[in-house]
Amino acid sequence: MVRPADMLVVDISLVNLHLEGHRLVPVHPGAPAFVLAVLPPQHVVEQSFPVGSGPPSGPVKAFTAGPTTLAFSVPTELNGLDLSLEALLDWERLLPLRVPTDVQMPDTPGSPVFREVPRSVLEFPTRLLLTYDEQVGWLSRPMPHQANGRAALWHARLHGTQDGDVQLRAFAAVGDRGPLLLDGPLSPGNLEDLVTLTGPAELLPPGGPSINVPSAPLMSEQFIVTPLGASVHLHGAWAAPSPGDEPGYLRAGRRFPSLEAYDHITGLGRDQYVRVVTRGRLSTGHLASHVREFRRVFAASRHDEIVAYLRREDRIIVKQPEVSYEQERRYTHAGREMPFLSLRITDRVTPLIKQPSPNAQQPPDPNAPIRDNVAFWVQLLSDGSDYRFTLIGTDCEGRKVSFKMPLVFVPDGQLVDPQPPLPAHGEQPPLIDTETLLKRLYREKPSRMTCPLDGQVMAMARPPADAPGSTSHPVGDLTFGLGTFVRAADADKGRYMVGMPYVQEARVRVQAVEQFTGNAGDRAVVFDDTYLERTMEAHPAGAYLALLSPVTLALGAEKAGGVASPKTVLQLITAQAGVVPDVFKKDQDGTTVPGIDLTGMKAAFAGATLLGVVPLDQFLQDIPQDHHGTLQQLDDAQIEAILHDAKGLLPAPVLRVRDLVDGQGKELRYVWKTKLGERPEPQPGTVPLPVILDKATLTLDARTVRSQDAVNKATVQGTLTDFALDFFKIAQVHIDELTFRSGPGRKPDITASGLELKFEESLEFINTLRSALPADVFGSGAYVDVDEKGVRAGYKFALPALGIGIFTLSNVSLAAELDIPFNDAVSFRFSVAERKHPFTVTVSLLGGGGYFSMLVDTHGPQQIEGAIEFGGAAALNLGIASGGVSIMAGIRFMLGKEKIQEGDKVKEIDVVSLTGYLRCSGFLCVLGIVTVSVEFSLELMYEKHGHQSVVRGRGTLTVSVRIAFFSKSVTLELERSFSGAPGDPSFADCVPLEPYWREFCAAYAPQPHG
Repeated sequence: MVRPADMLVVDISLVNLHLEGHRLVPVHPGAPAFVLAVLPPQHVVEQSFPVGSGPPSGPVKAFTAGPTTLAFSVPTELNGLDLSLEALLDWERLLPLRVPTDVQMPDTPGSPVFREVPRSVLEFPTRLLLTYDEQVGWLSRPMPHQANGRAALWHARLHGTQDGDVQLRAFAAVGDRGPLLLDGPLSPGNLEDLVTLTGPAELLPPGGPSINVPSAPLMSEQFIVTPLGASVHLHGAWAAPSPGDEPGYLRAGRRFPSLEAYDHITGLGRDQYVRVVTRGRLSTGHLASHVREFRRVFAASRHDEIVAYLRREDRIIVKQPEVSYEQERRYTHAGREMPFLSLRITDRVTPLIKQPSPNAQQPPDPNAPIRDNVAFWVQLLSDGSDYRFTLIGTDCEGRKVSFKMPLVFVPDGQLVDPQPPLPAHGEQPPLIDTETLLKRLYREKPSRMTCPLDGQVMAMARPPADAPGSTSHPVGDLTFGLGTFVRAADADKGRYMVGMPYVQEARVRVQAVEQFTGNAGDRAVVFDDTYLERTMEAHPAGAYLALLSPVTLALGAEKAGGVASPKTVLQLITAQAGVVPDVFKKDQDGTTVPGIDLTGMKAAFAGATLLGVVPLDQFLQDIPQDHHGTLQQLDDAQIEAILHDAKGLLPAPVLRVRDLVDGQGKELRYVWKTKLGERPEPQPGTVPLPVILDKATLTLDARTVRSQDAVNKATVQGTLTDFALDFFKIAQVHIDELTFRSGPGRKPDITASGLELKFEESLEFINTLRSALPADVFGSGAYVDVDEKGVRAGYKFALPALGIGIFTLSNVSLAAELDIPFNDAVSFRFSVAERKHPFTVTVSLLGGGGYFSMLVDTHGPQQIEGAIEFGGAAALNLGIASGGVSIMAGIRFMLGKEKIQEGDKVKEIDVVSLTGYLRCSGFLCVLGIVTVSVEFSLELMYEKHGHQSVVRGRGTLTVSVRIAFFSKSVTLELERSFSGAPGDPSFADCVPLEPYWREFCAAYAPQPHG
């Protein structure tokens, strides 16, 4: 029916009414009669444009709503209706009908009939079906209204039975007309939320139990229908549903509602203002709202025309300024992965943000980033950069630090677990689990979750009760993770909780490492696995952080006293033991358990040397179990007790920093005390390591005190007890204790006590001289020389001449010297007399002398030299003639090293020399006139340089005759040399292949039987 006067367009249908004369009366008296008025679409949804984009230059996408049906029941007291348009439009006398609250689907799809009764169905906004939630009425003018020569547009106003807003309810969303306009004010999810939140207060999923829905009707300040569209003022607000009910909503075929508020103002079906507030959380757990506002604006187009279009503005409102993270059940590791007890956001409302992409389809590639209305990074509209929220974190010791961080907004109900089965009826949008979603978002730019703290001090873990501040560090930056799995004990286990942030990596300053390495700056760390899984107390050393890149710490020998050059790999940061290497045992799950992993300990000390060249890692041994927990509670008093206890041990090196009293500065300390074990068996073709440490204890204690004026004072003490230097079966030096001390402004001090020298095997005969040495050769009266190269300590003394009858012993001296260089091998030298000052022995007419010296270091014998000579002499005087004769013989042996150049390399070879000689001489003088003298000398020498050897022989005979004033001397010489082979002959040289070796093999070949 069309009435041009006021542009009325309406289709009227009658149920149980027929014409009798000029009235419409019920066909079946007593049965209800109905009047249905079908109006044109009352709403047009339009494409929106973000603020700042300018007016559209072309057509704007728009969809119209479906028709609106107003159903009325004819009261029985009217006894029918007049057959006129005015009577059929006089809705004030009729009773409006609404859809029952427990019904969503009409009897026939697309019809307004529910349970065989026509109902009022208002499609507003587009695709949303409304009905009344209370008794209402419609006011309209049945006749055209004219004033001042103009006719008013036909309209009808909805009003309640009482003054105030009209309550409306959405009972269904139309889903069979194709996709909704993606740039429109309301998304399909918003429409579904309106149906859920304005519906019944109880929802019964299959299998129960029932769900209490925070239901509230839509309030309408104005709802006017016209032939050109409705002029409406709608608003609604809803409380948050219980998060634990989310699985129930899914089982009932509903999405978990996230709509918080909705305001809608239209004029003649065109949107003037729409406000949609979606409830959600930021990735830090703070409750927040995503506010979308759409306003109709008027702007001049490029063709100088006025264009009206919808402009969209997006903001995030923080509804919960501060969030506490003390809820242990919501973290995988009881909150240990989150060093903050709470985070406070100082921002309340963001500037205008970039709207999420309207693409609601999930990308086919599961590893691709996701950009849609499900979850999104909060980015500024102005330049598309991340908006960095200002946060103030409170750590477990009450410190507050501030930083800025971009955050993700996640609407409620979007992060779902895909495991619960969905009902078969109805199509649901594709589900995506939280873990996948957040990982996709994080992959877009992982560095965006790294937040600079610029050196602010904070506790990375809760410190032990008796060591406050022991877990605090200056922090360069923190890298957060988005969300975390809940613990298995949680009621909704297996679900991924957004809003439970955790620190997955950090960069902190480790002062102990800085001071010892000299490399200042932040170091990347992560939480230790054992700390996360089982608490700090479960770790043998009380570790809570682990360095991502382990630090190699090498103390020079000048700092460790030449006793050892500690070179270890530091990785674990502990509460009280400082920084230690990761040398602890792991179980099958990779979690640290009590005990020291000897393989890990050896790997951590690979390259460390003892006494110059001895590899320390080969002597490390298992630490007794009663010492495993030493590092957990380790203060200064306990360290001192362990160092002074003969049986006390520190299972791993400790590197730590502490503040001095009265704020005088800081003390940096490296300390370690460990037992060493037996030396390993040498590999074939190698010699054993030249040290015996099976009962030895190694102690290193290095301290550096840095005062407030940045002046460093270093003191070092190193001790190696109960060990022996084994110089390759030649000699063995046992030392009860070797100690090195150094301090600022003084000469380093080294002492060795309980030294015992013992020669072995072929040199055992020298042990008879050992009794002449003092009991403590490095005790009082010894000399100690310290320079930039190392330390030399020893003792020298001379025995007084001894004469007993015809026996005389003189020029006997004994010397022993231990050389500990800072960057080379330890060496030992022992001598009896010297080459330049040999000892002498005479017995009557016979006499002789000699010397012996030996130099051995940890590489092997370096020089062995000795010589001895003997002989006799006699004289005769007969008056007119006198004469004499003497004979001397000797032998000298020397073994040493010589360096030769071979190409670009310097090679060290052995040099061996053995020399024997015989000298005979005699003279005869008669009356002083005639003198005859004869001298005979014979020398035989063997020399070997590497594999080249030579034998030389030389003989000399000299005869001299002097008569009065005339003399004559004649000398005869003979010399021969023989070169030896370059080396010993091989087996092949001694037994040629042909024919000897073949004949030998044939002799043992099996013979045929028979």
